[in-house]
Amino acid sequence: MQIDGEALLTRVTKAIVGRDRQLIARLVTHDVHYEDAFADAPLLGPDQLGDHLAQLWEAFPDARVEATGPCLHDGDRIVALPLRLVGNNLGPIGSLPATERFLALHGVLVCELDATAHRLWRVRLFSDRFDAAVQLGILPATGTVADRAVRAIQGFGLLWRR
Repeated sequence: MQIDGEALLTRVTKAIVGRDRQLIARLVTHDVHYEDAFADAPLLGPDQLGDHLAQLWEAFPDARVEATGPCLHDGDRIVALPLRLVGNNLGPIGSLPATERFLALHGVLVCELDATAHRLWRVRLFSDRFDAAVQLGILPATGTVADRAVRAIQGFGLLWRR
């Protein structure tokens, strides 16, 4: 079975920012298993994945996804898709109000394809949640006075004086 990495990467990026649940449903299997650092628990099925992406679409209405490298695969069913999500936070993220800040979040989607190698069956997004929080102004940048104050409050102040 042959994996067309570029076609798969294009389909995934279009589905993420396409704001179309039908497009998501065509990309994944009926029993897709999805995980990322921003979901409270693993998401099962295209409906839960669509709900999760709808939160992204609301929080980042101008979001776009860019490939940051070629699709890597084992020649069978495992693929890694390096990408970057960019957009302005103009809507709420859960209970947090919009920050109106720009976000450029790098990540890698590691996917296991179904037996036909055309639909996503198991998906895990690896990204830096801390970096996203700093970019959005939710947490202070590393090395700033605010960061040192937060670390001191947390009890790490003595560790950073060495």
